Amino acid sequence: MLRSTLARYRFALAMAPAVPGLCVSMALADVQKQHYAVAPGSLVTALNHFAEQSGVFIAGHNDLAADKHSAGLSGDYTPQQALQILLKGSGLQAQRLSGGGYVLRSTATADPLQLDATTISGKTLGAITEDTHAYTTGLSASATGLPLSLRETPQSVTVITRQQLDDQGANGIADVLRRAPGISVQNYDSERWEFSSRGAPISNFQYDGVNTDYDGVYDYGTTSTDMATFDRVEIIKGATGLMTGSGDPSATVNLIRKRPTPAFKAALSGSVGSWDNYRSEFDVSGPLNNNLRARFVGVHQQRSAYADHYQNSKDIAYAIVDADLNPDTLLTIGFDQQNTRSRGATWTGFPMFYSDGSRTNFSRSFNPATDWSRRDFINQTLFASVTRQLPNDWILKLSYDRKHREHDTLLGSASGSNPDPLSGDGMFLYMGQFKGDEVQDNLDINLGGPFSLFGREHQLLVGFMSMNTRQDNPVYGSVYPPLNGSIFDWHGEFAKPDIPQIGTNAIRQRQTGAYVSTRFKASDDLALILGARVSDFRGSDHLDYSNPNTANVRDGYRQTGVVTPYAGVVYDLDDTYSLYTSYTRIYQPQLSKDATGQILDPVQGDSYEAGIKAEYFNGRLNASFAVFRIEQDNVAEQVSGFDNQAVYRAVQGATTKGFEFELAGEIADGWNLSAGYAYNHTRDAKGDPVYASILQTTAPEQLVRVFSSYRLPGVWQNLTLGGGVSWQSEFFGEVFQPGTEQNARITQDSYYLVDAMARYRFNEHLSTSLNIKNLFDKTYYTGLGNFGTGFYGEPRSLQLTARWDF
Repeated sequence: MLRSTLARYRFALAMAPAVPGLCVSMALADVQKQHYAVAPGSLVTALNHFAEQSGVFIAGHNDLAADKHSAGLSGDYTPQQALQILLKGSGLQAQRLSGGGYVLRSTATADPLQLDATTISGKTLGAITEDTHAYTTGLSASATGLPLSLRETPQSVTVITRQQLDDQGANGIADVLRRAPGISVQNYDSERWEFSSRGAPISNFQYDGVNTDYDGVYDYGTTSTDMATFDRVEIIKGATGLMTGSGDPSATVNLIRKRPTPAFKAALSGSVGSWDNYRSEFDVSGPLNNNLRARFVGVHQQRSAYADHYQNSKDIAYAIVDADLNPDTLLTIGFDQQNTRSRGATWTGFPMFYSDGSRTNFSRSFNPATDWSRRDFINQTLFASVTRQLPNDWILKLSYDRKHREHDTLLGSASGSNPDPLSGDGMFLYMGQFKGDEVQDNLDINLGGPFSLFGREHQLLVGFMSMNTRQDNPVYGSVYPPLNGSIFDWHGEFAKPDIPQIGTNAIRQRQTGAYVSTRFKASDDLALILGARVSDFRGSDHLDYSNPNTANVRDGYRQTGVVTPYAGVVYDLDDTYSLYTSYTRIYQPQLSKDATGQILDPVQGDSYEAGIKAEYFNGRLNASFAVFRIEQDNVAEQVSGFDNQAVYRAVQGATTKGFEFELAGEIADGWNLSAGYAYNHTRDAKGDPVYASILQTTAPEQLVRVFSSYRLPGVWQNLTLGGGVSWQSEFFGEVFQPGTEQNARITQDSYYLVDAMARYRFNEHLSTSLNIKNLFDKTYYTGLGNFGTGFYGEPRSLQLTARWDF
């Protein structure tokens, strides 16, 4: 959860550029007087109250107003007069913007910064990215809970903004992460994706900073999350135990929801794409009265795919309301629901070898699934928070989040065995029925604000969180009938089985934690970020079989008083560059069992990171270089079996090391860029590769991600062109090869994918966009080794979108 203060949150809202349709009304407001009542105190708080009462946008970096005070304001004034009074004695001035609103500047500030003689406008950023047209953000609290700029955060942070999502035509989380610097993406079948960073799968997913229990087997729709309801995606690289408690040291993906806007705005869009992909979307936001603001988003999508007889549909509803209970108290209530339905859904992919040991050569359109094979998800979330402004800019915030997630899965996929190379005979089907019903309750309360010590102002955040997850799932058997025909004649037609229920599975997980995070300004140039978390973990997995002759299974764990320390140092070399380093502890309970049936000890280790960061053009362009080292023990490596019968061994001394570079933001007026290179190398204590459920050397060790868009100048200013390149080094999968009676390593060589986009704005209301993925139609594997199968990546696809802004 983005644990910023209410003052900073409202200030960030005020920092968005004016909507063109509001320019006339805002110009009139600039010459009209109205009554203001702003109490003396923090200048940030005073500007927040002014923005609320006037409806005038104020752009300006938070650091300009931090640590400054205002004498307040009472009486009837024009906005310009009111700002002059509020800023008196602060060393700041409010400069009128041509598009409406004001920008804060220091009275001693020189001309805007220049890079290669190219001037970037004086626009600055807050936390919210919508309508900033930026590829970066001004504030993030995902890593430490403290609202810090990316340069002030002592970890690698990647931010995918709303503008970048729109430019890339990224409708799903997989579209986002496959282009994100440092993230590799593999999918093992039509519905399940695996995202990795720094050599490890990502299992930490958050929504507005709230942890979500992630099931990598049944997924519950996490990897099919739609992006229509989100302002941005923040990816914190490395371990994040301070804010998440447990989790892998890969990364945490925090999806930040859209918020109601202080002024009315609405948009309606429709898309058509390859393979009968049709999508419609609406988004309406604005004030209901002086104290209420609301937003509503709806999506309907239906599509086929490059695979034969596959169909998918999606429906999304999202509503959020902000209510000012009084000038110091904000109530937020929201609800979202996503329903996803698929037919022709695969269970793994296609066989990699024929029965004689030679390689298969299936087309990309081949679908091993039956036409009735399905994965259906229903995800509902109810969330609420109360934020109270306390004296001296302290904030008390209470948040509650309840998720109810269901999946209904009946799979049939002709993926078993190895076919005869001539007749295509010899295959069998994986068939199984799975259902899941999960309820997760999250509660978080925290108190944060500034404090003075040794003549300097510092920041402190203390809090408590609780996460309870309950799954009550019926258990069905699996059947593996022979295909009774050639796989070469397969069209998905097979009788639907009647699979009886054989038991029930009750899974309970509970995590509680108290945390503290503080930022000490030891000097003007040196900041120390220190924190710790004390957590309790409890989990149980009870599998009860209907057959009294089958032994029930009772697994569980309980750990108390687990301490996760965090330490970071940021040293400003000058106004542009900073050095940083950070350390945190890794702790992850697990239910994996060894050959004796004993649960493996929790994964434990240490995560180290150091680097240099740069901030140009008031934070509209951010750059970073990081080196990292991750050390872990008790990493579960699978030895044999599947699901509940799988056997693991604990790998000791697993070490991942590497480095990353990233550049994101506006490098010239109208020219946005997101670029990154990442390298990681994982080995165990003996120097051998790690082939595990947590660390996988099968993921590519090198990644390059680049995406850029440019709005043309002059008479072509309504046209924006863009594109990107994604390159990754080779990766491999272990697959049984007939005739050799052992596994063979299949390698996907390094490959690159090229995307392209173009947008044309006809007027202030109508625009159209064209997005092309995999422009050169590369053929490649995106998944290898799962159940001994492979899975192709998506061929070239097109998407044309028309949007009307009201």
